[in-house]
Amino acid sequence: METFDDELTTSLQIARRAIPKMTQRKVPPTPDNYRVWYEYCIGCNEQLAEKINKLISSDNVFTPELNQEIHKKYFGKDKEKKLVEEVQRQASKILKTILDDILSTNDLAADYANKLKDYSSTLDDASHLSQIQDIVQDMIKDTNQMAESTVRMKENFQKATTDAENLREQLNITAREALIDALTGLNNRKAFDKRLRELHGAFEEDKTPFSVIMLDIDFFKKFNDKYGHKIGDEVLQFVGSLLYNTLKGRDFPARYGGEEFVILLPATVLDNACIVAEEIRRRMSEKRLKHVRTGEGLGRITASFGVAEIALDDTIDSLLERADKALYLAKDSGRNNVKSEKDVKPKGTD
Repeated sequence: METFDDELTTSLQIARRAIPKMTQRKVPPTPDNYRVWYEYCIGCNEQLAEKINKLISSDNVFTPELNQEIHKKYFGKDKEKKLVEEVQRQASKILKTILDDILSTNDLAADYANKLKDYSSTLDDASHLSQIQDIVQDMIKDTNQMAESTVRMKENFQKATTDAENLREQLNITAREALIDALTGLNNRKAFDKRLRELHGAFEEDKTPFSVIMLDIDFFKKFNDKYGHKIGDEVLQFVGSLLYNTLKGRDFPARYGGEEFVILLPATVLDNACIVAEEIRRRMSEKRLKHVRTGEGLGRITASFGVAEIALDDTIDSLLERADKALYLAKDSGRNNVKSEKDVKPKGTD
């Protein structure tokens, strides 16, 4: 059986490996970052290890945004779970406080009612004015206590209501943040998957059409290598902003991962989806970006687009696969263009 000393020795050994690796890549030793690299050095999380090894081999800079993204992806659910548990604990505490106040006030009210009955009986027996004065003073004292208790209960109830509203808003904010990409402000992959399932379910039920657009920024890796990851992040933010401002209504833009974005277009057939994709492509390619600090021209940013529409025999995977094939056809066709599933030749055709 492993003792405390054994656990301490093991933890120190892992720390001696994790901290130099973090220092070498200029990763601040925050609790969230340390947890990521501690787990990486243990080696039990294969997906996390594969992700970090890939970033290291590509000489990626571990920016604060990237560090946050890694922690959120692999440990974010733990944080959400803890927050939900804390909200539940606080809500139970608030409810218990309210119930205790009500019970206390009810007990006081019952006691007050009994005292009033006693005062009534005593008044019948009172033979001197001084006795009546004493009874009145006692009644005033008990009545004031009852009034104070009622006011206190009201104030506590109002505070509890405010606390409960704050907790609910905190939970709502956390739920929203869990579905938002931290860098671009668009919906994230989790939100996209959820919305896609909803649209697919609606299509199976009432055949409401929808289309999907996949887009990938052209030569993004070369751009990153030339200008650095900070500028690369700003390009991703630019694309996110352009999508947000171009799309309207129920259109659902999301960051799919890396430099790839995806758009869900409810109640939209393929030809109309291609028009939307072409409008985004045109607006993006017309922009000429400059470095904010130096004024250096960064050229234009372009993207390749693949478009597909839901079909009767489609699964979610088959729909995305067709959009992805159209996207790669757009890349193979010179980039900065839109291709749809109609342009993709079936296997076995010339």
